[in-house]
This record gives sequence, C-alpha cells and structure tokens, in this order.
Amino acid sequence: MKKSFFVITLIFLLPLFSNLFAQEDSTDFEQTVGQTYKSNLFSKRTYFNLEFFKHPSITIYTGFNYPTYVDFNSPNNFNSQNTISFILGKTIIETHKSSKGGEYSVIESSGLFLENFSSKWKIQNNSKIDAKMWRFGILINDNGYGYRLGKKNYIFLTHSNSFNWSKFDVENLSTFSPPDSHLLNVFASQFRFGTSFQSGISIVLHNSISLDGRYERSVVFPGHKFWYWAGSSLIEYISLGLLDQFIETILDSSPYSTPIVNGILKGALSFGIYELRKDKMNWPFNTSAPLFNETFKFGIKFLF
Repeated sequence: MKKSFFVITLIFLLPLFSNLFAQEDSTDFEQTVGQTYKSNLFSKRTYFNLEFFKHPSITIYTGFNYPTYVDFNSPNNFNSQNTISFILGKTIIETHKSSKGGEYSVIESSGLFLENFSSKWKIQNNSKIDAKMWRFGILINDNGYGYRLGKKNYIFLTHSNSFNWSKFDVENLSTFSPPDSHLLNVFASQFRFGTSFQSGISIVLHNSISLDGRYERSVVFPGHKFWYWAGSSLIEYISLGLLDQFIETILDSSPYSTPIVNGILKGALSFGIYELRKDKMNWPFNTSAPLFNETFKFGIKFLF
C-alpha cells in the first residue's frame, strides 16, 4: 500500500515540476501584450493583458462557525462560535481579452492567516458545549473570474484552499468521561493539521478596498497519515484541474458566463468532497473522522 501511495504522490507532483521548467508557448496568438495569466496548474494559455495590478493586502474577517464531530458520543452539540481572522498577503488583479475578443477579469490572492474562534463571545445555549479554537495557516489558490465595473471597480466569484493547524479547547474537558474525554483531548493537546476550502464573493472598490463574503468548510485531523492525505488530495486537485480545463473552454466561447460558472462548479465540487470527509478525513480511504467546521464570514480587504 505504501508503495502505491508513493507512486500516486509522484504523479501528483509531476505537474508542479513541469510548470517550473516549462517554456511558454508564444505561438498561441500572433500578438501577445503584457503578462501571461495561468488560471490553474495545467493551463498554458496566453491572453492579451489589458491591465495589471499587484497589491500587498491586509484582510480582516468576522463571522460564525459551527463545529461538529461525528465520533463524539455526547447527546449535546457544540455551541456556535464567533470568529475573527487576519490575513497578510498579496493580491493580483488583471483584466484580459480572450482570443475571440471578450473581456474578463481575474483575481488571485495568497497569504498567511491567524484566526480565533470562541463561543464565549455570544449569548450561549447552556445545554450545548462551549469551546474555543486558535488556527493559523497558508492560504493557497484563492482566485476567480469576475467583471469590471468601471475603470477600477470589480466583482469576483472566488474559490480557495488552505493548509492550517488548529488547537480546539473544550471548556471543562475534565468533566467528560471516556471515550469522549480522550477524543477531545487529541485536539486540545497540540495544534493539529487540517485543510479547508472557501467559496465567496469579492467586491473591489477603486482598486483599494475589497468587501468580501466567504463560506468555508474545514477539517482538523486527529492524526496526520501522510500517504492517505496525499491520495485524497490527489483526487481533489485532479478533479479541480479537470474542471479548470472545462471552464477554459467556456472562457473561449462565453467569457461573460465564466465567473458564474467557475464559482458555482468549483464551490459545488469542493462542497461535495468535504461532505464525504465528514466521516472519513482522507476519503475515500478508511480513516478516522475529523473535527469538522462550517463557517460564514464577512470582511474587508485593504489593497496597498
């Protein structure tokens, strides 16, 4: 089994190395102006670049989180949590014309984030369990297509993934009896690795402020089994890559439909994958259930 996972992981990494050493094909169009936008890992298309903006960015989010854990035996659920998030990163905004002349805009962000979740910030339901969580991580593949509204205003539909580390502390953990006390102590004893996806909308105003809304699903692993995680991630990223290829065909023929189609299809695909991971953290492999979080958040991004 380990050998097969090793082969699968090598296959997964090959596109990364091929992109590092690949040379761009300058024969796609007779005239190419500006920079090349690669919409995903497998794309080598070149478009006319009309405008390009690159910004350092600071993002602040607040919202609500709903934690669940299917292996938990208690009849009581967790209280919902308020959350606050800080992201330091960079944001790139570009406007292009496709090979057939249609105009579209793209956004791409990355960064490091720190978040706090706590049920103590809100009116509590005393029949439920209070908990708090600290989380930090790396935001990757936060991108999407959108529409330009005037010269420096945009609206984007985005999709992103992240790697994160979380520490989940339950109030009065010592009062819980086994096996619940042991299950919860795993997440409270140290920071645990996990992953997440987000789908959302960003409204960029005057190329300096972005008003963002996000829906997020995340999992926290009780233990990190690397080869199972690599196999599960391989399925996820190949699926997203194939979906990117399909979306690019839509971009050629109907660039004005692409932002909506891209946002809906990628969000639906990731939603389904994380739904399957509720019971098996590294679906489709028979692994333990993760701590599962469902978050709604709203915020503002400052673009410098």
